[in-house]
Amino acid sequence: MNKIKIGLVVVVLVIISALITLASGLTISSKTDLSAIAGPDVFQKMFFHNGIQVGGTVVATTTTAAAYTLTVKDVADELSYFSVTPNIDTTFTLMASSSIAMDKLNIPRAGDTRVILLANASTTAAASITLAAGTGVDLQKNEDTADLAVLGLDVARLTFIRKPNTDVMVLMEELIEAD
Repeated sequence: MNKIKIGLVVVVLVIISALITLASGLTISSKTDLSAIAGPDVFQKMFFHNGIQVGGTVVATTTTAAAYTLTVKDVADELSYFSVTPNIDTTFTLMASSSIAMDKLNIPRAGDTRVILLANASTTAAASITLAAGTGVDLQKNEDTADLAVLGLDVARLTFIRKPNTDVMVLMEELIEAD
C-alpha cells in the first residue's frame, strides 16, 4: 500500500513540475542533433557537419631493389602512409588485379575507393620510385606530370577504385616538395 502512495506522489510531482514549466512560458531556444550508427557498415549518404578525420597505419621501409611488385600485404588493412627510402631508382609494379584480395584492400564492391600516400623518403632526387601497372590495373596520372616517377621527398596520392569488373583503377597524383 505504501508503494502505491509513493508512486502516486511521484506522478503528481512530475505533473505539477511540467505544468509549472509550461505556465512560466519557458521555451527551449537551442536544438541539439543527436545520431548514432548501429554498426560498421553504413548504407546511406552521411553528412559530417563538423568535418572528418581519417586515421591509419604508417609503414616505413628501405629498398635496394631495382624492381619490386607490391603485394596486398604491402597495402592491406588500414595503411594510409607508405614511406619508402629507395637507395637506387626503383620501379614499383602495382599488383595484378587477379592477385588482389579486394576485401583486404578494403575495396570489395564496385565503386569503392581507398587512398594511400606513397612517400619517397630519400633526401636526393636521384633515387626515384617509378610506378607501373600490373595486369588488370588501370594506372592513371595527372596530366601535368610527365612521368610516373616520385622523386626524393615527394609524395604520390594513390587512389584505388574498384571497377565494375574485377579490375582496379589507380589514380596517381604527384605532390612535389614546396619548401
